[in-house]
Amino acid sequence: MVKPSQILGINARNQLYTSLNSRESKRFGFSKLRTKNFLAKHGIGVPHLFAKVTSTEELRSIDFRSFGNSFALKPVNGSEGKGIIVIKRYDKKKDKFIDVANEEWTQKDLSLHAGDILQGAYSTWGQQHMALIEERVPVHPDLEQYVEMGTPDVRVVVFNKIPVMAGCRIPTKASAGKANIHRGALMLGIDFGTGETTYGLSGLNSPIRTFPHSNISVRGVKIPFWGELLKTAVRTANATGFVYVGVDMFMHPEKGPMVAEINGFPGLGIQLANHAGLKRRLQRVEEIDARSVSHAVRIGRALFAENVAVDGADAAERAIIATKEILGVFDEKEKIHDVAALINTGRFRSAISRELAHKLGVLSVGDTLWNQEIEEEGKVPVIEVRFKLKDRIITTTMLVTKKLDGKGHAIELGRKDLGGFLVGETQ
Repeated sequence: MVKPSQILGINARNQLYTSLNSRESKRFGFSKLRTKNFLAKHGIGVPHLFAKVTSTEELRSIDFRSFGNSFALKPVNGSEGKGIIVIKRYDKKKDKFIDVANEEWTQKDLSLHAGDILQGAYSTWGQQHMALIEERVPVHPDLEQYVEMGTPDVRVVVFNKIPVMAGCRIPTKASAGKANIHRGALMLGIDFGTGETTYGLSGLNSPIRTFPHSNISVRGVKIPFWGELLKTAVRTANATGFVYVGVDMFMHPEKGPMVAEINGFPGLGIQLANHAGLKRRLQRVEEIDARSVSHAVRIGRALFAENVAVDGADAAERAIIATKEILGVFDEKEKIHDVAALINTGRFRSAISRELAHKLGVLSVGDTLWNQEIEEEGKVPVIEVRFKLKDRIITTTMLVTKKLDGKGHAIELGRKDLGGFLVGETQ
């Protein structure tokens, strides 16, 4: 259960976090074209731009058939999916374009819509109105069974150069094929550790367990390019100078992650989809220094991996563990070592003895994710440890402590790593 004190509200978001963004960085959130050109120059994937239309004179010369069978027409400075038309195919017999909602458009219809864009009908901000025509990103094959129409995307929230929360937005018929939860799209929370979905939300606040058009569970959907998506989000935040930002990305089947949009005021419904509060996560990373993009992703994945407990209906299937267990712990060369561990539900984060960490070869400077203050020892390293328990392989973060040196157990497992287990009596 998420505590109210952990939830980030609109006022706190604006006053404490978006206010940290510079005026220069905020400009990227107000222009899709500026963002697209800037990111492309930095080697970050974006959908290919076919054309930009800045005047009615230019519009008269546009033949939409020249852009192939599929494309997207959108305003340069719109929001919430307003004014976007996504064409999925062209019907030669009818001489009409078919959009993702199966609506038909003639050449004249598209020209009139583009004209409305030029008049500012769908603009959220700014005085310069422009229509963009860019490639339509197809649905990744791994996600096709979950999508009624349109192309899903992933939003990653980045703060202090570290990814802190993510959600996959799935378009629906209700949202007219647009991945916008204000219009009825779905938002699925994502486990940072596995890249698999956890909980579901329909629209702004309706929890769901299965997809509306099927009986398929919203949990356990594997997000393609998960690690690359996180890296792309961090690279985007770093390049544009955002301290706090939401990066929306498509998953192109061949080209990988593509940044669709940057949002300096990302919506807060992502917290409901993750059953987690953003405020708490932001506080946990505000004083951590990420050395590189890869290091930032390692920190985010280590801090915010879920280890979601099994639902109540499946509680009988939870593995029973004793208060003392033998773990199979991986060293730096992937060799497994048998290590005695104490199951300590009184602590949150697990701990490992300094002697064992040295023996495993996982205590070098490059292995340290961050340093954490603990009583009696001051600041100690926090490292990533992978171990096997009851046929489950778990990757987690552990405090390195001298207190466990020479004890009968070299690891203490905390609550963070016990999701899905039932703790029984000592063997």
